[in-house]
Amino acid sequence: MNGERAKINRMLTIWRRHTGSCPHRRKGRNVLKCNCPLWADGYLNGKRVLRQSLGTRDMARARKKAVALEAPDAAVYKSVDDAIRAFFAHCESDGLKASTQIKYRNALKQLGNFCQMRGIEDVRELTMDNVDAFRATRALKPVTAAKELQLLRQFCGFCMDRKWAPENVARRIKAPRNIKPNDVEPFTKGEIALIVDACQHIGRSSYERLRARAMILTLRYTALRLGDVAMLARDRISRDGDRWRVFLRTEKSGKAVFLPIPFDMKEALDVCPMPRKGTPEGKWFFWNGITDELATKGMMERTLRAVFKKSGVQRAHAHRFRHTLATELLGEGATCEDVADILGNSPAVIRKHYAKWSAARQARIDSLMEAVHAGVEYKAPERVQ
Repeated sequence: MNGERAKINRMLTIWRRHTGSCPHRRKGRNVLKCNCPLWADGYLNGKRVLRQSLGTRDMARARKKAVALEAPDAAVYKSVDDAIRAFFAHCESDGLKASTQIKYRNALKQLGNFCQMRGIEDVRELTMDNVDAFRATRALKPVTAAKELQLLRQFCGFCMDRKWAPENVARRIKAPRNIKPNDVEPFTKGEIALIVDACQHIGRSSYERLRARAMILTLRYTALRLGDVAMLARDRISRDGDRWRVFLRTEKSGKAVFLPIPFDMKEALDVCPMPRKGTPEGKWFFWNGITDELATKGMMERTLRAVFKKSGVQRAHAHRFRHTLATELLGEGATCEDVADILGNSPAVIRKHYAKWSAARQARIDSLMEAVHAGVEYKAPERVQ
């Protein structure tokens, strides 16, 4: 059968199957000027051995599909738009968070627009040159460009696994080198005091102020990510002897976080008002269980922006609380593994961003450098008369 299919090569005939309302219906199927569905016939030794709908009315797409039928071992035709929609459906079925899907959707929407402007219809036409040209139009910073390249590799690999593309061309593109990581800028104790005090001066009532204070103290003492705080459930706070603890699995990495919390944070959570439209037996501190999770995170971001603006602290954002706790722990002699367990990160990430803040590490570096310098002294040259 494969041999017969190979012999059909260059013998496929594309024709239109005219609809009942088509004015060219009586002129025969070889009239291609209308917009009726396109079909293909294949003949071998004068005998028809193939008749198949090409699933399109566009002649350019029909020719590409015909080529795929003539070479059954080649990649299957798939338009870029259809591949992007299938990729999003796959991400949704995998349970990818809505916030991550939004980031993916924005980048791949730009890819779809680029392909439309360049006349690229089939994912097989996404060559390395086309992907490079697309990345050149984005004008992104190196860190963002590297993350977007990871997404392009994921998308092209998705297409290759389904035999829509012969290879993952994005994998052969090298990521930007020597990317400088973002500077870690922890809050000072004075800045944190200003931020906590600003919670008492925002909003119109105690509802906004008490919620803002609970949010800020939770970020300060646990260094959880914004999404984890927004979805914090009441049963995640439990008593352990004489102290209170928070236990949860982080949204991003799924790692368990089990930390003691101070009394002022517990008190702030206790007096935090129930979310609007929430039930009296609400399970969450800041989410009413009805509003979309993404909208709840947006509400929390707006509250924090108001607090930071009122405090007057420059370049303040929620993630700096993670930087603050990490640097404080390392300054107290904690290891990178300890900080990774507390923040729900990997030790490699901690070493990459926070290693310079480790007092023990810096002491070792100082002692090594002093040992090298010991006994080395260069005589100054005589002064020229």
